[in-house]
Amino acid sequence: MKCYERNIRNLFNDYSSSFKSVLITGPRQVGKTTFLKSIKEKERKYVTLDDLSLRLYAKNNPQKFLEEFCPPVIIDEIQYAPDLLSYIKIYCDNTDKRNLFWLTGSQKIQIMKNVSETLVGRMGVLEMNSLSYRELAISNYLPIDINNLVEGTYFTKKDIIKKMFEGSMPDVIYNGVNKDFFYSSYIDLYIERDIKELKEVQDLETFRTFMGIVASRCGQLVNYSGIAKESKIDDKTAKSWMSVLENTGIITFIYQYKKDEYKRLKTHPKLVFMDTGLAISLLRIHNLKALENYTYLGNLFESYVISEFVKNNNNYNLHYEFSFYRDKNGNEVDFIITDENNDIHLYEIKMTDKVDERMIKGFKALMDVKNRKNGGIICTAKNLVSLNSENDIIPIGTIIE
Repeated sequence: MKCYERNIRNLFNDYSSSFKSVLITGPRQVGKTTFLKSIKEKERKYVTLDDLSLRLYAKNNPQKFLEEFCPPVIIDEIQYAPDLLSYIKIYCDNTDKRNLFWLTGSQKIQIMKNVSETLVGRMGVLEMNSLSYRELAISNYLPIDINNLVEGTYFTKKDIIKKMFEGSMPDVIYNGVNKDFFYSSYIDLYIERDIKELKEVQDLETFRTFMGIVASRCGQLVNYSGIAKESKIDDKTAKSWMSVLENTGIITFIYQYKKDEYKRLKTHPKLVFMDTGLAISLLRIHNLKALENYTYLGNLFESYVISEFVKNNNNYNLHYEFSFYRDKNGNEVDFIITDENNDIHLYEIKMTDKVDERMIKGFKALMDVKNRKNGGIICTAKNLVSLNSENDIIPIGTIIE
């Protein structure tokens, strides 16, 4: 497998020098292991708990396991032997050295439960996603500055459709693995390894169907009852399974901005797939023409844009908060960023090169919000230009490069 730079590297180096242990969570095959192997020191050992014999060894005799695979060490898929974390804690408590354990895991909810019980304050936790376009384009590895946008490469609607179709998994992008084969196998592997052993999911075939139905809601508000009815499960199960998808890094949610109380409402969040290639595969769309004609292409584009911001946020630890707005009077704002200065930026996300001020009429509902700064319409227009005194027409290349 080819090695490639990841934007998270500088942040990981800072964590390694600050903590005795660093955990990278994220979905399978996004490049966690490849990244760690590419930067590890010569003396750092590597062990994976995907190996059944090593997994049993770690479970049955964790103390001896750590004596054999002593730091500095990479331990891959730590969720398979959670009791190891208690012994890692003991090891860390008995030394002043930093940068001892590099851990990875694909099941965030299980790992974080054990981390919170044993290694809180002793371990730095980072989340790795599939490749952002900034990584694919080998950009200058600086986070996007939403206060000082710079025009990037011009991407047509067809260019963006192709990028969404290809997805952002390293094996597909860098190693030329057939997209259809990859995602079909990926879904099988995800269900067999990450989902099969979870008590929340007993019916794997229904869960597979459920994933496809969730993909059809990409970029839309979540209606748990509707998803449950179509999946032939109850509402409680639908909510539980959505949490599984979120905690294994497949999806994320953004929540509604409540201007009066300055908090996020947890009901009916907006659904974002972190890899559009996976969503498109689950939708059984197998060519670009079919994707061009997809009824909810605009929602898929919205999910793609938001996922790029989320990846940028995770790679640089920016502390941006993401939300959207909708009120009973029909006013809507697709996407809101609250930056590290608590400034508010409002955006509409439209897959078109023909935009006008009517598209941002929902912004008026938030005119009285303090610290409101520049925003605009993220779209497939060619040039970065002003729409009015407060908003710009923002080509997608300005955001993703």
